[in-house]
Amino acid sequence: MSARVARALRLLIALASAVPCTTALRLPSSVLSRRTAIGTGTAATLSYNLPASAAGKQPVVVLGANGGTGLECVSYLVAQGRPCVAATRTGDYVGPTSPLVTVAKGDVTSSADLKALITPQTSAVIYAASASRKDSAKKTSNAKAVDRDGLVEVAKLCIEQKVKRLVVVSSGGVSKPSSAVYIFLNVAAGGIMDAKISGEDTLRKMYAAEGVPETGVGYTVVRPGGLTKDACQGVGAVELNQGDTKSGRINRCDVAAICIESLSSAAAFDTTFECYYSDTAKGLDDVMASNAKAVSLGEKTQVTATATGRERRGDTWPKLFEGLERDVV
Repeated sequence: MSARVARALRLLIALASAVPCTTALRLPSSVLSRRTAIGTGTAATLSYNLPASAAGKQPVVVLGANGGTGLECVSYLVAQGRPCVAATRTGDYVGPTSPLVTVAKGDVTSSADLKALITPQTSAVIYAASASRKDSAKKTSNAKAVDRDGLVEVAKLCIEQKVKRLVVVSSGGVSKPSSAVYIFLNVAAGGIMDAKISGEDTLRKMYAAEGVPETGVGYTVVRPGGLTKDACQGVGAVELNQGDTKSGRINRCDVAAICIESLSSAAAFDTTFECYYSDTAKGLDDVMASNAKAVSLGEKTQVTATATGRERRGDTWPKLFEGLERDVV
């Protein structure tokens, strides 16, 4: 066993009794206040009885809408007055109720479900679905089916139906298989990092295929750092980077903001980037131990990563995305 693998496994054991920095779930306040009252909703037919303010707006489909980041994406869309389809594996939904939200069954491993959801009337798709770590603990990981095959099927449909933008929530460190971050998450979640990078790579090739760029459709791959349950800090605290050499921590609600705000950004079109709070930035080789210590002890880590020259900062969302380099396939 290599020293790097052994280090990752030690971190896995150390984190077993702590809240994992990459999976901490923070439900939106709107969910926390209503969950007891509404229980779970029943999947609705995809017909839109929208308020007048949303008339004429095409819905955004959020896949994985019951997950931590998916819930935050739905909440952000509602706050913007944008209609959305909250798609979940079972068709039950625990999120905020609103005339802007249509609940639908959206199992990403079901072609029939996806074909019913992704149509020419879809303005964008947020792929926030990911394999269940609970299933992986039972030795029945569905990582390949969800994080690779499901994503590829969604990309295919988005291209066919000319959906303007597909935003994918991936993971920091996913392109660095020898890093402790990759090894830890891959072991903890049944090959999830292998599945994610395979899905990413396939998606990029699909969008670069002959004839596709001319249609005007595109994608954005967002690679968050360690996900926390802290308060949102907003755009001024966020740093984007490219190259997958730095990471840090970031709350799910700010990841959701990045996903939704990127939909209208030409600068984020056909790009892949990492996101984290600038004051938690670390080199990828150091971020795993740093996040583990911060989560278990409640400490704030110091910035140690050197500049890569590809960092992006901004005081508004459009400015944050300025200067991102498009993917080259």
